[in-house]
Amino acid sequence: MYDYGIDWQEISGLSRLWKRTLLLVVLSVIGVGALWLTPLQGLERSTGLTALYAFRGIRTPPDSVVIVALDARSAQQLGVPRRPDLWPRRLHAAMIDGLYDSGAVAIGFDLLFEQEGDPQDDQALASALRRAGNVVLAERVVRHLIHAEEGELLAGMDRLIRPFDLLAEAAWVTAPFLLPKTLDGVFEFWTFPTGAGGNPSMPVRLYERWASHHGHQSDYPAGAGDRLALNLYGPFGTVPIISYADALKRFSAGTRLPEVADKVVLVGLAEPNQSLQFDAYRTPYSTPDGVDINGVELAATAIANMAEGSSLIRLAGSSAFMLVCLWTAFLAVMWSVARADVAAVGSVIGVAAYGVAAVGLFTVLFVWPPLIFPMLVAPIVVAGIGMALKYRFARGRKRRLQQLIGNDERGGALSRLGRMLDTRPEGRVVRAVCLSSDIAAYTSRAEGMSPSDARDMLNQYLAEFLPIVESHGGDVTDLVGDSLMSLWVVGHDEAGACRSAVEAALQLNEKMNRIGGEGTLPTRFGLHLGDVFFGELGVGERLEIRPVGDVVNTASRVQSACKTLGVNMLASELVTRYLDAERVCAVGAFRFKGKSEPVPLSMLDLSDLPAELKHRFEAALALFLAEQIEEAKSAFAAISDQWPSYVPAHFFLKACVVPALRDGGTVVLTRA
Repeated sequence: MYDYGIDWQEISGLSRLWKRTLLLVVLSVIGVGALWLTPLQGLERSTGLTALYAFRGIRTPPDSVVIVALDARSAQQLGVPRRPDLWPRRLHAAMIDGLYDSGAVAIGFDLLFEQEGDPQDDQALASALRRAGNVVLAERVVRHLIHAEEGELLAGMDRLIRPFDLLAEAAWVTAPFLLPKTLDGVFEFWTFPTGAGGNPSMPVRLYERWASHHGHQSDYPAGAGDRLALNLYGPFGTVPIISYADALKRFSAGTRLPEVADKVVLVGLAEPNQSLQFDAYRTPYSTPDGVDINGVELAATAIANMAEGSSLIRLAGSSAFMLVCLWTAFLAVMWSVARADVAAVGSVIGVAAYGVAAVGLFTVLFVWPPLIFPMLVAPIVVAGIGMALKYRFARGRKRRLQQLIGNDERGGALSRLGRMLDTRPEGRVVRAVCLSSDIAAYTSRAEGMSPSDARDMLNQYLAEFLPIVESHGGDVTDLVGDSLMSLWVVGHDEAGACRSAVEAALQLNEKMNRIGGEGTLPTRFGLHLGDVFFGELGVGERLEIRPVGDVVNTASRVQSACKTLGVNMLASELVTRYLDAERVCAVGAFRFKGKSEPVPLSMLDLSDLPAELKHRFEAALALFLAEQIEEAKSAFAAISDQWPSYVPAHFFLKACVVPALRDGGTVVLTRA
């Protein structure tokens, strides 16, 4: 019988669901972590950062930096060579004087004056540098590679190239501007490059001058080899640019440039013509027609970033890896506890939410988080591993269900029960109608049969039994010996589930106890309603899928009471309350062994019950329930005399005579 006294919470300290979740999390994190250590991580610099800039769009730079462009148009207007290093230096002297007179806080020349030129021009430029006292001239760092005879690279040696002495001594300071290049472009600059002896770079020098002038506190990485990530503003021309020729023309006319007052001015190559660009770098804002951002624009970006405190805070190294692992674990937990379709939709929503959060962090807080791994790599890896594990677990569950209910070639019960366990593979609590059935006198029937004959008898019985249950929406979930347990999961229609279970029981009763024929055996039925745990029981690989709970036990007790009352079908009041009164006949409240609360029961098979008998029995039962025992005794005795084959009347007559069978108006069944 179904005397399960199992407390599911005590089966295992750690449920199988969480063991499977832990397995999926570990496998997913290992998979994503291994990919993180490959060149795929470079996608964060190329595709990821480009996507963040694309979603954020162009950002207006602060009003602190202006560029004076050494471009081809200026060369044409001034009648000088296209190469700016060949321009007469008297022009640069006039430019410095004009910028200084216009109120420029600091001037940076991103042009290397390595060789001496015309002496008069050099002297004019040196004099202008001294008058201004705020000009930073560019240095250059050249790396010489040392190879062995076999061609193996042994070392690299950096050489600092400074302007020639006359100009270097006349300038405020000299400093380099170094941009670490990658295959995906440039993303940062050195604040204190080691190749320059750990001295400040040109953007740092110019920013310090600007910050001092405006009373700002300088704040940037100040150690040798330190870098800052560039927070770009947009494509070429986003930072304000003034043509070199236009500026000189205004200075020669005695006009100042108010647009440079109190600002840092960078003089350097800024060429919009892609074919003429040779001091340009690929960035996320490089245009499809090949126009990159010039070095002087990147220097201006570095200064503007420091001025407004907007340098990118890149999540890299261990912090980025930890974020990716935590996000992977989150996706893995979702794939473990939810059905595949729900997990897929949840992953899409989660990835979209992550993308929105990442763009928000990038836009508002200037944080550069990983994007490609959380939004693409991790979901693919987790989904792949999750689907594989779900398939593996589903195959094992299907195998156990087949052991429970047979091959079920129609797929009905297997499909329904499989779907019920999809969201919680280890099992779930459901509200259901339980139909407990037991073959009457099976032991005596099987006595003398060979095991194979007994098996054939049961198989023929199940071939008649199962289709009736399944055609009414139920599932046979347990088979022990000659007893079966069937479930109707309530869902949103408790009344409908109860009626379907009753109709199935009535049809089974008609088939097994009235019509007979091949494959039929006399059977008793008991129905009850309540919460049931349905899922896997066992330890390790010894797992079975079973219904468990007090409702299952009670349904079995109700079925056992049929034998006591001499009827084929009984149902608890929780089930019969949804039936019309004329379809049931109450038989009293019964307290079963091990139960403290009585269970009101009713007969369901009324086809052979005369209307007068039903009426008189219910009247006698009312007396019994009211504890009018003598009056009830007389009424049951009269019914027994008139209908001697009606067992319920004989039982209650005995209960009236034997006090041990009753407790007030409740029948006490200590053996059922």
